[in-house]
Amino acid sequence: MIETLLSFGLFCMISLSIPLMMKGFSTIEHDLVPPRYYEWNLFHESVRNELRKAKDVNVMSNQLSFVMDGETILYEKYNQSIRRRVNNRGHEIVLQSVDGFTFNVIDQGVHLDLEFEGGEKVEGNFFSFSAAEGGFSP
Repeated sequence: MIETLLSFGLFCMISLSIPLMMKGFSTIEHDLVPPRYYEWNLFHESVRNELRKAKDVNVMSNQLSFVMDGETILYEKYNQSIRRRVNNRGHEIVLQSVDGFTFNVIDQGVHLDLEFEGGEKVEGNFFSFSAAEGGFSP
């Protein structure tokens, strides 16, 4: 009888701890996937730094290309992502869950309007120092 009570108590403790473990796993999974805010800031900062040194900037509504250190860098849409390619090679996903975006020419730079899946919208401006020297082509 005591053995049965101990077994039943142990079973109850294990059964009651399963939801707590599931919540813990859910929290860990949520923390491992960075929010869009961090991904967007990383993308914005890297494009901004590259465009500072860029030459021959070419802006189209769905892609941005420029020459930096003798290599042609291209940002373009790929499925639900934006990818970066160097000399038309490679496949580096730099932004995910993108619903749509447009690049537009602004004075001495590029403006990006972007919408993530779910309707969240962000925008950013990127300026080129070579644009100030007359090296910018829309």
